[in-house]
Amino acid sequence: MKRFWFGAGLAICLLSSLWMLGIRQQLGVGTPGLRWVFDAYQHKVRAASQHAGPRLLVVAGSNAMFGIDSGQFEAFWGRPTVNLGVNAGLGLPYILDLSKRVARAGDVVLMPMEYALYLDDGSPNAQIIDYVIARDPVYWHRLSLWRQLDFAVGLTPERWLQGLQPRPDMPVTSGVYGAHHLDGRGDQTHSSAADMTPADQAAVQAASSWDYGARARKTRGGWPLMADYAAWARAQGVCVIAVPTVLRHHERYDTDPVERDFYASVPARIEAAGLAYVGQPRDFMYPASWFFNTDHHLQDWARKLHTAKLIQQLRQDPWSYCKKS
Repeated sequence: MKRFWFGAGLAICLLSSLWMLGIRQQLGVGTPGLRWVFDAYQHKVRAASQHAGPRLLVVAGSNAMFGIDSGQFEAFWGRPTVNLGVNAGLGLPYILDLSKRVARAGDVVLMPMEYALYLDDGSPNAQIIDYVIARDPVYWHRLSLWRQLDFAVGLTPERWLQGLQPRPDMPVTSGVYGAHHLDGRGDQTHSSAADMTPADQAAVQAASSWDYGARARKTRGGWPLMADYAAWARAQGVCVIAVPTVLRHHERYDTDPVERDFYASVPARIEAAGLAYVGQPRDFMYPASWFFNTDHHLQDWARKLHTAKLIQQLRQDPWSYCKKS
């Protein structure tokens, strides 16, 4: 029996070592699934690097890519503006980390973060595992050993094998998502009503309400990460202002006490983490007719109205909010 357990333990150790070796061999080897995300980030980071002075950086997932008109903010605050929003599926830790790599002293970060990200406890999902291993070895090497093991455990055998069989890694030049549909500030283009397909229309109509309030009662969420980010921003001389994200309105958000209380609590929870929050979440929920292909992606005309509404809330110098937080 001892020989059996010894052999089993040895086999597990050998397989684990092989698994980790395979991961190390494929670090930086592109896979096709999230190439569009890589292209979009490269475009946006490059745009941000072209401005020497203080900038306004928009940090969130794809709701910001579709929902923020950066040109309006640039005209309002007189700061070069770059929209860094790409994909909420990468998770809160990565989105915050990338913004830290781009932001510098004197910058203002406008943060219309998706509500799901506030509930993100940092557990890696398939998207961030794939993306980091294929596209961001620097981030991988900065992870703790335990975090690397989390990624390794979450990697599927199919994805492990895919990374060991490299294929041509070409930029994305078609479809809705990718750098080819971003303007010079990083905002999404080709998101008008005329660009909508029947499938886009059906997806918006079929979108059901979210259970963020119920989920918030079961998880510690990303609030500690937000508090750490607030401390980092203060130390670096970066001003962060959180604002509501866009979301398709459902009556349940008004009538369900758990969900209603969640949205009402968001500003106070953000402020308790040490960040300024401007606006009320339920004031920025819009009818289905405003959306493009998901319940978080606005059409281009709706983006302009939404941004103008945010500007109406932000009638002060941005740094005045940070002095209060």
